[in-house]
Amino acid sequence: MAVNLADLLSWIGHEGRRVILNEDDVTRAVGAIGERLSEVAWGRGTWEDVCRSLAGILPGSVPIIRNVDLPRQAVNAMFVEGMDPDRVSAYCDRYVAIDPWLAFASTIPDGEIRVTERDCPSSAFHDSEFYADWLAAQDNLKAATGIRVDVDAHNTVIVCWHYGVEQAPRCDGPAAAVLEGVKAGLVDAVRSAAMLRRGLEHSRRLGPLIERIDGAAVLVDARRRIREANAEASVAMVHGDVLSGAGNTLALRDPGAQRWLEETLANLLAGRRPAATVAAFAARDRVFRVSVTRAPDHGEPGFALLVRPRPQALVVVRPLTGVPLRLDACALQLAFGLSGAETRLCEILANGWSLAEAAGILRISEGTVRQRAKAIFQKTATHRQGQLIALVTRFAADY
Repeated sequence: MAVNLADLLSWIGHEGRRVILNEDDVTRAVGAIGERLSEVAWGRGTWEDVCRSLAGILPGSVPIIRNVDLPRQAVNAMFVEGMDPDRVSAYCDRYVAIDPWLAFASTIPDGEIRVTERDCPSSAFHDSEFYADWLAAQDNLKAATGIRVDVDAHNTVIVCWHYGVEQAPRCDGPAAAVLEGVKAGLVDAVRSAAMLRRGLEHSRRLGPLIERIDGAAVLVDARRRIREANAEASVAMVHGDVLSGAGNTLALRDPGAQRWLEETLANLLAGRRPAATVAAFAARDRVFRVSVTRAPDHGEPGFALLVRPRPQALVVVRPLTGVPLRLDACALQLAFGLSGAETRLCEILANGWSLAEAAGILRISEGTVRQRAKAIFQKTATHRQGQLIALVTRFAADY
């Protein structure tokens, strides 16, 4: 939507009261905010500074700059001036998912300005949970003028300049005029934030540390895209019989282990606690143990990022043969109704021994071991030795 400044200034005069009297006032406001945005783009200022400057132009207003993940209805970063911190936390933790304005924002084209009282008034969702539980008590948030700037599919920056509904006739025009005037500077500042994110992701390399890890170590993002790999992992991916790096995406050859890896990465990098961060799988008649650990996030005291680096995880794959692994026998027996002898066989198999080798260790016939293994498969609802190992390894006593 193109904004005509002359039309906006004539709109300001509702009720005979004006906040910005002429185009010179708008020009000065645009210059002040543009300067703040330029400082942010060059790393000399913060997004809090921009919010404070906006609040100073329209006294009593509440500017909010949010980076939101629209598909997931989550807040990536939020900067506010004039709102109680508890209200901010409540919004980020709960109310963002039911915010009707956020749903409206998802329909706005990149770079266009909208005015709520004209395009999506709060009175339209007066009976909603969002209004009743969060917005109702905050009179200076019930109207706003805003603009959307896209970064990528999961990072959308929305600047909303809030004020009361009764102030809307004299604030809508000035707010829209100023946002139109600073749009180019805002887009540049957001692009700079995205470039900073890319730089931080590139610099967050594990370097020599990953080369010292015993096993195939790979640094990946939530989509399993490979950011870094040590020499052992590179060789393993070339061979491709245990893990693969096709399309620069990490994959485990065992289907069950692959599903576990995808679920674990999704939970871990979304801040949720996964069921387990260690599993096992069989490949090439060998047993491998895979572990997933979240890589440290970028942090710099006093420096809040609008577009944060995407979280990453370290995946390490090691052969289990020869590595003593102890299972929690009580937990395993309670979970599946296994006997002590069956639990002991599970532990031997989890350490990489074959059924024939297990017979020698237990000093029983191979036929007896196979019958015992068949009973274990039935009780655990597994069908292959690799599946069984992947399952029982979650009961490792060192978890």
